[in-house]
Parts: sequence; C-alpha cells; structure tokens
Amino acid sequence: MPEDKKPVYLNTAACGLIANDALQAGLRLYNHFENRASIASENWRDLEGPVIKGNIAGFMNTAPQYIALIPNFSYGFNAVVQALSGKEKVLLYRKDYPSVYIPFMINNFNIVWLDDEDGFLVDLNKIESLIKTEKIDIVAISHVQWHTGFKLDLKALCSVCRAHGARTLIDATQSLGAIATSIPEILPDVLIASNYKWMNGGFGTGILYMDPEFAALYPPKISGANSNAFRFSDLSFDLNTSITNYEPGGVNMFGFSLLNKAIEEKTAKGMEQIEAHNRALTEILLQQLLRYAVPVVGVPDMQNRSPILVAEDRNGLHAHLSKNNVITTGRNGTVRFSIHFYNTEADIDAVARSLKDWARE
Repeated sequence: MPEDKKPVYLNTAACGLIANDALQAGLRLYNHFENRASIASENWRDLEGPVIKGNIAGFMNTAPQYIALIPNFSYGFNAVVQALSGKEKVLLYRKDYPSVYIPFMINNFNIVWLDDEDGFLVDLNKIESLIKTEKIDIVAISHVQWHTGFKLDLKALCSVCRAHGARTLIDATQSLGAIATSIPEILPDVLIASNYKWMNGGFGTGILYMDPEFAALYPPKISGANSNAFRFSDLSFDLNTSITNYEPGGVNMFGFSLLNKAIEEKTAKGMEQIEAHNRALTEILLQQLLRYAVPVVGVPDMQNRSPILVAEDRNGLHAHLSKNNVITTGRNGTVRFSIHFYNTEADIDAVARSLKDWARE
C-alpha cells in the first residue's frame, strides 16, 4: 500500500489512535526531564497529578478518592483478586478476555462458568439464575466482549447483582471512552480499564474505580512507598488502607499527561455525542456488511451492539481490506471492525467500495 495514503482506521478495539495534542502534552513534561527531572517530577506529583486524577474522576462522574492510577487493567485486576479471601464463588463468562478469568484460575477460586446462547448473546436472566442457584459471591465480566462486540447492560447487571448480594468486577477496557460511563448510574463495586484502546491514551496507564464499601470489606493486599499505606508518626506506624494502596510505585507521568489531554478532547465533544456518533456509523457499516452477504456475529440489528462488529473472514476478506488500506483485526477466521469518534461516513464509504470489489472477485 502507498506509504503516503492515509489508511481507513477501523481498529480501535486493538489500539486507539493518539491525537498530536495529547502526544505533545506528554512530550512537554518529558522535555523538562533533560535538565531538571526531579523538579519536574515533584511538580507533577504534587500539583499536576492531583488535577489529572480529578479530571479522570470527573470523566466517570465520581470522586478522586475512589480512583487509583494504575499501569494497566491486568495489574489492577490481579491486585483486586489478591484482596479477596479466596473463598468466594465466582461467576465468569467462558469466552471473556483472558485477563478477566486467568487470575481466578491460577488462584484456585471456585468458578462457575457462564456460556453464551448463540455465540453472541450473554443472557442477563441466565446470569441472575446462576447467581441465585449457585450462590455466587463475585461476578467478573467485561462490559463489551472483545471477540464479538456484545455489550452488556451494565446498569441492569449491577442492579441484579446487588439485589442478590453478589459483587461486580467490571473490565471496561473495550468500552470506556466509547460509551458514556457514569459510576453513580451504574454502581459497580469495581471497574477497571486500560487506556490504550477507546480512551486513546497509549500504553502503560489504567484506571481503577472502587466503591468505598467494597474497599472496606476487602482491604488491599499490595502496597508501597507511593501508596503511604503505613505512615510514620509519633514513633509508630498508622495504617492507611485507602484506594491509593493500588498505586504502590511511581505512576506513568508521561502516559497520564497524555491521557488527560485525550479526556479533555472527549469532554469537549461530549461522551453522549461520541457514543451516538459511533453507534450511527456502526449501524451503517452493519448494513453494508449485510448488503454484501458478509455473515456477522450476532443478530442482524443493533441490539446489544457496541462500536465493534465481527464478521466471518470469507474468501480472503481481511487480506482484501488490508490491501485496500482498511485496517482491521483478522483473528481465528473473523474480521473485527471497530469505530470511534475520529471515523467518518467517508471511512464507511471506503469500506463499502472495498466490499463491492471483494464481492466481485
């Protein structure tokens, strides 16, 4: 493909694009590290960092004291799993992203497996039935499924779990930044996301939200100097078990500076508008796939759909798209399309032209 031709990028579910303004925010910080690194880092830690955490919390409509700045989803999720007693009965979706179920498996939790109905639908009624019959303590699941694009009704899920005394651990990596997320509306116990996909924040940062009641019931089992878990005063140590214990080391100042700028962009556009934009383009793409008889995972409508569409990779579809400068994910006989706020109708038109050529071959 020509190097100077701008690709049609429909692969945010793999890795989100980084805006130049966001990149420059990180570079401005690191430019100071050439001659006055300690001053720059201390200024970020004491002044800029708390503001950025406040902006992150505001983006999710919660308070900074319930947010921890972490390296990625897996780090935060494993730390939360370690805080559990190990005796909890856990409900897991069998085809979820491995980072969700592996921590429970390697720590020998009592696991009940949830299966989908048709390769797409994760039935909330089935989840509720299993919670009741199996006496589930923890439901750990992704908001949006990485291999199908199925979107759970997170508010309904958390409500069902609360009604039956089950705690919710949510992986929001495939939804935060693409789908408006308000903590007071959803009321999860724990919600964690990496920022390199729909948040457009690059690798090396993540966000951990934890409900204070959950934090009180499950004190963290990790800590470090940065978390100030033990504060020395009056010749003794006072224990502090706040959510800052999930920030044991120096945070990724570059990455969170970049993320902060990305959040400013999303806030300016409006998350409800971004979500509506993504959904509208996803529906147009779905119709184009159906028009050219490309089998799509799930029912042929927008019910329970996120901005991710997964289709069968028939007759070299993924290779054809790549040849035509359309970037998607090809995996296990499927093509995964993912649409974000920087995509346009012109992008979908380009895919349609490519599909038309593919159908002729």
